[in-house]
Amino acid sequence: MLTKESVLKNLKSIVDPELEINIVDLGLIYDIKIDEQNKKIVLDMTLTSRGCPLGNVLKFETEESLKKIEGVKDAEVNIVWEPEWNYSLLKPDVLKKLQNR
Repeated sequence: MLTKESVLKNLKSIVDPELEINIVDLGLIYDIKIDEQNKKIVLDMTLTSRGCPLGNVLKFETEESLKKIEGVKDAEVNIVWEPEWNYSLLKPDVLKKLQNR
């Protein structure tokens, strides 16, 4: 059975190439909908900025990663801008890591 936890675990493999932190720990994942009947995942995520030069790459990598989860037939990733991403969405240990760079 697909769970949000298993989806998040899968998404930890996707790393923002600029910040070198995975998209889950960055707080980029806003919502996960699992359609068990159609074996589809619909994900709402944001980017660190509207002008993110690698936004399309992150979206593509995320969709492809979701499709590799056992039992998933389709995946859709929506880029959303509300709420706007900011550093308060980071996990505390990730924020500390960034501050120490």
